[in-house]
Amino acid sequence: MAKTKTSGKIMQVVGISAGAIGGGMIGKFVPIQNEKIKAALPLVAGFFLVGRKGIMGDLGAGLIAAGAVKLGQSFGIGAMDYPVMDLDEVDTLEGIDESPVNGSEEFEESEM
Repeated sequence: MAKTKTSGKIMQVVGISAGAIGGGMIGKFVPIQNEKIKAALPLVAGFFLVGRKGIMGDLGAGLIAAGAVKLGQSFGIGAMDYPVMDLDEVDTLEGIDESPVNGSEEFEESEM
C-alpha cells in the first residue's frame, strides 16, 4: 500500500504534537530545583532526536518547541505572560466617561 501525502502529514503532526506534549511533561518527573535547567531539558532531548528520520525526528521537533516555550517562560518571555484585554473592559477605561464624544456635562457648552 502506497503512502499518501496526507497520511504522511498526519503522522508528522502526530509526532510533533506528541513531542510537544511529552516535552511539557518531562519537567514534572525530574527532581531538579532550578526551573531554567528543568525547562531546557526538552530542548536538549529534542536536539538529539530532530535529525532522525520519521516520527523520531518529528518527536524531536515537538520537544524543541515545548522546550523553547518553557525556557522562554522561565525567563519571563512569552505571549502567555501578557493578558489580552477583554472587550468588556473597554467601557471601563479611565477617562472614557469624561469624553466630549460621550456628551458629558463638562464638555457640553464650556468648550464650544
